[in-house]
Amino acid sequence: MKNKIIMICFIIGLISSEKVFSQDEKLIQVEYKIIAEGTDSPIPELQIICFNKYFNKDYLPPNFLEKYNLNEKKLYKKKMLIEIFKTDKSKKGLDKIELVGIKEDDEKLLIEYNFVNSNIENDDKELSYFLIIQVPKSKKKITFIANGIELGKATEVYVD
Repeated sequence: MKNKIIMICFIIGLISSEKVFSQDEKLIQVEYKIIAEGTDSPIPELQIICFNKYFNKDYLPPNFLEKYNLNEKKLYKKKMLIEIFKTDKSKKGLDKIELVGIKEDDEKLLIEYNFVNSNIENDDKELSYFLIIQVPKSKKKITFIANGIELGKATEVYVD
């Protein structure tokens, strides 16, 4: 009887793990290009998806757009920008967004990143770091995962 219970538990475990693995297998890496990153973000906290340059004009000051060439039309041709802005208000020394990866399946786009302290010399400063990434255009649900925590899903953060 004990062996049957162990065997049943083993089979259930295999079936469960197969479902988990099959879900991961459906996720494929997305081609991306880092457009800009730094510590001079003009926005304290924001994650946005930009289909065209006009969306940025509502959020970002002209000097920031010019400095990082975000007015270039070719950035948005068959592509979109994923922009992540964060300010280290608690002065933990966080000064960089490290992209873990971007994956997708038929329904969603998953953007995973970590906030890191890459330079201990600026730990006493309240830095506003940012990361801007270019990916193929998509209207899939967007999920942001920061430091292993899902921040939420967004479906209506686009401007056509």
